[in-house]
Amino acid sequence: MASAGRASIKGFVSVAEIDVQASAGPGTIHDGLEEAKGTWLFPDPVIRHEFRTMPENLRIITVDGDSMEPLLSTGDRFLIDTSQRVSVPPGIFVIWDGMGVVAKRVEHVHYSDPPTVVIKSVNPEYQTYERDADDVHIIGRVIWAAKRL
Repeated sequence: MASAGRASIKGFVSVAEIDVQASAGPGTIHDGLEEAKGTWLFPDPVIRHEFRTMPENLRIITVDGDSMEPLLSTGDRFLIDTSQRVSVPPGIFVIWDGMGVVAKRVEHVHYSDPPTVVIKSVNPEYQTYERDADDVHIIGRVIWAAKRL
């Protein structure tokens, strides 16, 4: 299997799909964040110019749950940029929120003391909650998604 970031076909780079499902729900615990189960090929210019990152910063994971519907649904794959670990500007991130690995919209609360983040679902059936920024580990920003139709 090609390693993440190494060209497998001229002009393309591989990105590891890791064996993790980010809960888009209340959160679940997952071990082995770096266990690769496959690779995806992306054109090098897309990585560097569209996504504006380096291939070694990217991982693909799967959504499990409905809290981010209709934006992200169970079985969707999404690309996270692990170099983007600050929630400014706000966006969709994969985080460890103290209860599990989840995909949520994360916003920094300006001028909060202690520093606080707001964690939101797209699905209105799920409640918004806050955590101290120090208690949330941002794994990476979601920058691209693949959906089944």
